[in-house]
Amino acid sequence: MSTLISCPFNFNNFKKIWNSGGLNEEKDVVENLVKTNPLLHETLLMQGNALAVLDIKTMQYSIILGDVEKVCGWSADYFYKVGVEGYTAQFLPEDAAGLGEISKQINAYVPALTSPQLKKFRVIYDYRMQGKDGEITRVCQESIALKTDKEGHILYFLAFVSDITHFKREGKQHFHLSGGDTAQLGVIDHAAGTCSQLPMLGKREREIAKLLGQGLVSDRIAERLAISVNTVNTHRQNMLRKLELTDTTELLNFIKIYRLI
Repeated sequence: MSTLISCPFNFNNFKKIWNSGGLNEEKDVVENLVKTNPLLHETLLMQGNALAVLDIKTMQYSIILGDVEKVCGWSADYFYKVGVEGYTAQFLPEDAAGLGEISKQINAYVPALTSPQLKKFRVIYDYRMQGKDGEITRVCQESIALKTDKEGHILYFLAFVSDITHFKREGKQHFHLSGGDTAQLGVIDHAAGTCSQLPMLGKREREIAKLLGQGLVSDRIAERLAISVNTVNTHRQNMLRKLELTDTTELLNFIKIYRLI
């Protein structure tokens, strides 16, 4: 467990983490990576989600699709204008500090990845941000490395954002890093001022969680897996304990949001 340093979020430090000062890449390469697809845009709008491509060199958004204003409280035109610095400026102070800690975790995780692993790298984390109308939304952001250079630097990130305000308790942020030999799941506790690792779910726990997500009750799960009902319930309680959650509904929401199965 590490203690968070209670200082303002430093955007320049954030840029350094992503090596955004010395990359040479043609900006129009993005057009060959993610096209402005009307069907994709309409699908994101219907789902109330948004997607963006981030140019790491400039820390500007190259493409924004979907209902970003519904999710984040600001228009796509605004984010095109202000870039990542303007985006993170809308975070609540505690969550901005949390982003700084999450960035440190990413910076420690990414260098150990091989080139093939880097292409599979994914980070999922959440934060609260304030919209132009003053409303607070908790956003889940899922980002993958869209393109890397020969040295392994990430050139473009693809970020998918969704509103999880109704599925997440206050007071904590979570992050999930994957793509390497091992995945990392962490929690930032604002009240305690700490960042700590959470244990990953085991194989049997993931099997049970998947069946719970399909709406099966303990009796049916026990029958499907040829184990006792007591064993199913024990695994369920162990998952709640591991992830520091309170009930099965919260467990299923958490597993879905952070792609744990």
